[in-house]
Amino acid sequence: MQSPERRFKKLKEAGVFLAWIAGMFLIAGLAWFFSRPLRTGLMIRNINTVLRNSPDSRQLEGRLYDSQRGTWYSVHNSEDRAVVISIMADGILVPYLLFVSPQGGMTPPIPLGSHSARMQERLPREVFQTVLREKK
Repeated sequence: MQSPERRFKKLKEAGVFLAWIAGMFLIAGLAWFFSRPLRTGLMIRNINTVLRNSPDSRQLEGRLYDSQRGTWYSVHNSEDRAVVISIMADGILVPYLLFVSPQGGMTPPIPLGSHSARMQERLPREVFQTVLREKK
């Protein structure tokens, strides 16, 4: 049978270990929360690079909001909005950019990666139109 001092020492060690784990989760959560402006800026910069390399001359300006189906962005010098969506295809998330007019019209999807470009001809257009069914 263990002495009370030994049981208290084991309990104390377990508490310190659990506090250490909780602290790591807290630090990771705070880092994720406070780095959101940086992550958003990097995302916009990378998408604008893709747009400069494509025939499209539009550029994203800023993040508007997140929805269940994608992240919406404002477009520089335009009333259009842009949405970045990811679709699961062949077990991989493939990202696309769609420009949506205020009337609800949608441009053809712009692939945001090489795998997205390969998958684009295999995906029906109705997959992309599901984004427009939600409230904007």
